[in-house]
Amino acid sequence: MATSTARKTPRNGPAVKFFSELAARGHEPLLAHVSGRVRFDVLDKAGSDSWLVSIDQGDLAVARDAGPADCVIRGKRALFDQLARGRTNAMAAVLRGALVCSGDIELLIAVQRVFPDPPRGWDPTATERAAR
Repeated sequence: MATSTARKTPRNGPAVKFFSELAARGHEPLLAHVSGRVRFDVLDKAGSDSWLVSIDQGDLAVARDAGPADCVIRGKRALFDQLARGRTNAMAAVLRGALVCSGDIELLIAVQRVFPDPPRGWDPTATERAAR
């Protein structure tokens, strides 16, 4: 009997939902003056998933692909889930070393605009204050 070595990847969760919804948009006005390919490498204990977002003057195509990109953004799945919930900022995560960005950083700056804003009333310091 043959065993499968295929990785079981989460088919739900905030990051997967975000990339699926991004694919469904087709056109994003916030990226109307942007063109390029951004690959998001989402890492966890089991390996990695890659999402390739192709942008052509705001027209979007999203694929689960590890193909070549102008900008590669790499980080842990938990962090991408927080980005997808609006609970962290992509550029801030790069600056503190939680996300690694290689290639055209201007694409990261442009793409971070499509991630959701923080939830209304959400206080990112509340957990830290409660722990004191």
